[in-house]
Amino acid sequence: MNKHSLAGLIITPLLLASLVAQTPPQPPVAGEQILPVELEKKPEEPRNRVGLNYRMGLNITADFKHLGGYTGTNPGRPNGTVNRNYDNGYNRVDITGNNHGPGFEDTTWYWGYADPGSVRGDSIVLTSSSAPNAAFSKHNGDDPQHGFEFTYSRELYRNPKHDWRAGAEAGLGYTRMSINDTRKLTTVVTTISDTYVVPGGVVVPPSDYQGTFEGPGAIIDSDPERNFSISSSLTSSVTGKREMDANIFALRLGPYAEVPLGKGWSFMLGGGVYMAVGDITFRFNETVRISGFEPQSRSSSDSETEFLVGGYVGGSIGYALTDDVMLTAGAQFQSTGRTLQRHSGKTATLDMGEAVIVSVGASYAF
Repeated sequence: MNKHSLAGLIITPLLLASLVAQTPPQPPVAGEQILPVELEKKPEEPRNRVGLNYRMGLNITADFKHLGGYTGTNPGRPNGTVNRNYDNGYNRVDITGNNHGPGFEDTTWYWGYADPGSVRGDSIVLTSSSAPNAAFSKHNGDDPQHGFEFTYSRELYRNPKHDWRAGAEAGLGYTRMSINDTRKLTTVVTTISDTYVVPGGVVVPPSDYQGTFEGPGAIIDSDPERNFSISSSLTSSVTGKREMDANIFALRLGPYAEVPLGKGWSFMLGGGVYMAVGDITFRFNETVRISGFEPQSRSSSDSETEFLVGGYVGGSIGYALTDDVMLTAGAQFQSTGRTLQRHSGKTATLDMGEAVIVSVGASYAF
């Protein structure tokens, strides 16, 4: 084989390949089946998300009012035929019905006194001291109050540019609240002073005198002249403990908007209605003291179920660990007003009107 034949064998296949590459595509032959070309679809991003959050309640307070109260002796009303008892004596209805004949109507021999200072000229002054249940303790708070919440959100709208999205979110939570106060409180002491006139010619017996129902004995008027005063030397002290415990089950529902911040970060803002059912218990024990008097103690407890409605607004930051799992941290301002409990003359008010809730948690998208 000469060199020209060898060159032809090499060049000929190259020319044929070139001609085939330059040949335009031919239309399909009638009846020939054409198979479709399948393109890979981009998976759709999940629009549902469930989460679990730990929640810290801040600025939740309780007010306790109408505390204390010292019940003194019973001086009765200032007129009429009644028995009257005092810290330093008594003036009561005797066997005659407090009528000792003409000129001595409204007098009694059923009286007594213990303090020499009660004798003032031609009168006997008897006193009864007491303290009103006017002590109060406001703005008590044992922050933080602990709880948790399950959440579910559904994305309803996504901006075509994927720079923000919106949807609806619901949360079901539980919070255990406990607020107590043990401060020592004080109130004023009020004194009733009743002045009884000693009729002319009657000699007042020495102190520690104790007249009897049947008599006879020295007589004094049975209708006093009454005066009220606030003691300048005595105060009433209230010691003990006041508590409000509550189990709060809450449901919140509202819209949200989410803005991606890049590199797995996002910011979510939401708000809506907040509803809560609470089993609230108010209990107290207290001891009231006035110097020179026997202390008085009392205690009691009562529970009520309350339904509260309010609103919330809040924001959170999220960081995506994976395409499905996200860590979140945020805060909410929550307002459901106040709930008031009255028991044994005392009142306790749970104030959730300006509560701040701090939460941390995780969520899963599907």
